[in-house]
Amino acid sequence: MKKIILSALLITVFASCKKLNDVLPASDISNPQTGAVIPTAEEGKLLASLKVTPVVENAQQQIVKASVSGTTLNLAYAEKVHLIIDKDRYTKSWYIVFDEDFKNTQLNGLDYKMKMQWGDTVLNWKPYNLHQIDKTVTDTTIGGVKVVNVKFERTFNFFKQYATAQEANNKLEEIAGKKEQVKFLTRYQPDTDTTRFYVNTANLVYTK
Repeated sequence: MKKIILSALLITVFASCKKLNDVLPASDISNPQTGAVIPTAEEGKLLASLKVTPVVENAQQQIVKASVSGTTLNLAYAEKVHLIIDKDRYTKSWYIVFDEDFKNTQLNGLDYKMKMQWGDTVLNWKPYNLHQIDKTVTDTTIGGVKVVNVKFERTFNFFKQYATAQEANNKLEEIAGKKEQVKFLTRYQPDTDTTRFYVNTANLVYTK
């Protein structure tokens, strides 16, 4: 089962990473000491990819809760993310980019509010640096090599005001049950190529 999960993850990594295949290093895990765990070929490729970019693991279905308050349509996007990151790069990178691409979704271009980990609620701003996001960090191993598991959740409270309550409710009924896709973009900084992002797509589902 572990090999199946790793294989599926690797297919996603190499199929969706912009320009990543051109720079992906070969696995340098060789001649392990006696008694050491020897990574499989798939694990070696995954470990090599983690040197280049964080990897989004098992991008689960993302839920947007829709509601209406007066003439305002509210869309609460509960984001849940699990990243696997090279331990050395996690420690030494001064900036680990995590961003969302909402193009081609109902959320694109809407105003939003987000509560920060220090308690303030801000308008149309979010942390892009993983080091500034409230998260859970744990160590794990892949093929005997230590890597970092990072998990976090945050809520985007999108909203749009309509001329009448009826218009807002009509829009609510229109999008309820709709399924779209959101893109997650990641990369390390400093990086030799600041235009390169690892891109992973997750399903976005609207409920009420």
